[in-house]
Amino acid sequence: MKKMLWGRTFGVLSELAGIALLLVSAWLIVRAAERPPVLYLMVAIVGVRFFGLSRAALRYVERLLTHDATFARITEARVAVYRDLDRIAPGGMPAHRRGDLVSRVVSDVDAIQDRVLRLRGPWVVAIVSSAVTIALVAVIDPLAGAVLAASTLAAMAAIRVVVPWSVRRAGELTAQWRGDLSADVSQAVLAAQDLVAYGATDVLRRETRRATASLAAAQRRAAVVTGLGEAIVLLATGAAVATIAALSGGLAPVLVGVVVLAPLALVESLSTLAEAERLRPEIEGAEARLGELAVADAAITDPTEPLPLPASHDLRVHDLAVGWTSTVADGIELDLPAGDVIAVTGPSGSGKSTFAHTLARLVEPRGGQVLLGGVDIRDLAASDVRGVIGYLGQDEIVFDTTIRENLRIADPSADDQDMLRALSTAGLEDFVTSLPDGLGTRVGERGNRLSGGERQRLCLARLVLGGHRILVLDEPTEHLDEAAADAMLDDVLALAPGRSLVIVSHSPKVLERVGRQVLVGAEAVTAGR
Repeated sequence: MKKMLWGRTFGVLSELAGIALLLVSAWLIVRAAERPPVLYLMVAIVGVRFFGLSRAALRYVERLLTHDATFARITEARVAVYRDLDRIAPGGMPAHRRGDLVSRVVSDVDAIQDRVLRLRGPWVVAIVSSAVTIALVAVIDPLAGAVLAASTLAAMAAIRVVVPWSVRRAGELTAQWRGDLSADVSQAVLAAQDLVAYGATDVLRRETRRATASLAAAQRRAAVVTGLGEAIVLLATGAAVATIAALSGGLAPVLVGVVVLAPLALVESLSTLAEAERLRPEIEGAEARLGELAVADAAITDPTEPLPLPASHDLRVHDLAVGWTSTVADGIELDLPAGDVIAVTGPSGSGKSTFAHTLARLVEPRGGQVLLGGVDIRDLAASDVRGVIGYLGQDEIVFDTTIRENLRIADPSADDQDMLRALSTAGLEDFVTSLPDGLGTRVGERGNRLSGGERQRLCLARLVLGGHRILVLDEPTEHLDEAAADAMLDDVLALAPGRSLVIVSHSPKVLERVGRQVLVGAEAVTAGR
């Protein structure tokens, strides 16, 4: 806040320096036309130089301070958005596509920066600098000061009302189309290989072009009315100059140039208001969308007074019903002593993945119980449950950074030795240590520099590093060739009895290796043999 206040102060001083530069120059030109001794002009000459140089220096300091303060605020806002997403994930906003949420995290948070720098700041600078200029002109000629005050207030009022109204009418769908475009592009990036393989790229290309064309049209309509604000400023300025010139006949000639050019000195600060108000609807829309995240219901609700974690890691499921918005499977029974292994199988769409999410406390049970050490997981804090039960999905996220940073997500305090031990458990240590950069090797976007098995093992190592005692693995051998799948399954089963394993799979080989099974199906759910 202190930096922002100082930044606003330097911004006002910079604008006043620009205004003083114009007014002093006007006085100097008129006075020089009278051909006085040159010494009479020295103060004005020095003043022109001083205001010209100080304006740039003050502007630099203002930008430095305000941007520093704003970036700190943006960082806090982005962290708050991540916390909101964590609170409502994974099912808190089912109506929104992934690309739209990415747009909120990136573009909408950046819009908060525009409110501070490009909306609020110009108004502060314009109001203070206009007030000082009007006061100076009023001292020279009260009537001219009154005219300048009237024209400035009229311009400000018109800009504040007309420009946002025009932009809203012209571009009220801009944010919607931007979200649709982000969602389409995100979907295209994630599904590019499958779309090419099936020859379905034309469909998504048409949708993306449609969103692009609609967004461009909305932005063009908004750009057309943007000039309306500057037109208002120029119209008010021209009227003020003409009126003051007509009423300044009684002034000394050397002061006429000062009062007549005073309205022109305010053109720059008033024009920035037009640009600021053009952004207002977009900024307000971004804040409203971020507000939706802040008030969205949490996917999981913690009890008012959570019970402490039990010492036992036995996992039992009794008459469990699972589903996101409606029940997709019920009557599920499971008994998994600590260190044991069990498989969950069933037809596609029968609710196996939903059951896995429910065990990991990512979805609320729709009936029945999930008992951890004899305690219902709904009586425990969700973060505590997830600290014990870890979930590994089919398409787990790998970030475009180093192996070390991808592992550090699970335990920010882990050192290299801890990471290597986790990699060894997942069967990846030899591969990583053979790389020139070792843990510092970048894995590429979505881990595309790794093979499918290496990427899956990296995610498994991350789960191991997190210290989870019960691992819920959703199709851990999916998308792997037979040899890689067998090797992966060997390493997964080797985690027991040190950890309990719930392996969701429809692979006959996996089910045969595991033995004990729980069938999740549309007709019945039975305890495994």
